[in-house]
Amino acid sequence: MYAYIFITHGNMGREILETAQKIMEEDLTDHCSVFSIDFSMAEKLDDIKAEIKGCLDCYLGKDRKVIIFVDLFGGSPSNVAYTIAKHENVDVVSGINLPMVMYSIEHLDSTKKLDEMVEGIMKSGAQNITSAKKLLNRKVVK
Repeated sequence: MYAYIFITHGNMGREILETAQKIMEEDLTDHCSVFSIDFSMAEKLDDIKAEIKGCLDCYLGKDRKVIIFVDLFGGSPSNVAYTIAKHENVDVVSGINLPMVMYSIEHLDSTKKLDEMVEGIMKSGAQNITSAKKLLNRKVVK
């Protein structure tokens, strides 16, 4: 089983999770936590890290594997995530989009290994990135 932590700039994590829950008609209150971090929070960063680590420990204590979603690799949220994600049952995925989150929700109760789950999440996200022009300009093969 899995749990998810979203660490993003602004309200992105909360909004993407709420949107996915509405589309899928799911309530993930017990399986997800959301944190917002930006540069103005430098003086509060230790407190935020402690709060995130508390959520992480809680999920791991319930024998869940944890995936931390961050919006941008190298940004403040990912820097925080990378400092706390050292447990073998934790991974960090950056560059989140709605299909990735929906895939994660669909597989919340999965028994997949962590690396297989992360691979599926990343594949789902990448498959849903497209260009209308490229899609419409494809030649039909008969």
